[in-house]
Amino acid sequence: MSAATAHDPNPFLHSDAAATLLVELRRTTDGRTGDRLSTAIRAVTTAGSTLPPDQVDAAIAAIALLLTEYEPSLLDGATDEAALRGWLHDVDTELTPGRRLAATAALARIELAMNNEWFDAHQRAGSLPAAIATLHRLRDGLADAAG
Repeated sequence: MSAATAHDPNPFLHSDAAATLLVELRRTTDGRTGDRLSTAIRAVTTAGSTLPPDQVDAAIAAIALLLTEYEPSLLDGATDEAALRGWLHDVDTELTPGRRLAATAALARIELAMNNEWFDAHQRAGSLPAAIATLHRLRDGLADAAG
């Protein structure tokens, strides 16, 4: 997957759910950014009968934010990229073993077509191959960060 350009928005942070997550994270001042990222990721693995697109998009954004220390290019093309990079430098986004495990489980669940509204929406829109490639880039990033 190539880096995002002005014509190609960041594939990890472009959704409304990702934008909402970022706004909520940046507004909080309790120092629990990492915990909030973990919560967004776990929501996908503990979801009810279906995976709503907004829940999946928030989890994808959270995983990308956790991986930026290891792969800074995950932020390329993000809205307000420079400010986002500065902010991430000052908050807890440590990829702990628990967060890595949760992220790996979330990505595996997201890729399953069963009871997955996110998957179905991408399939209907014809964007499923690109969406799966995004998941694989995050999965590969988790593997690289573990090594």
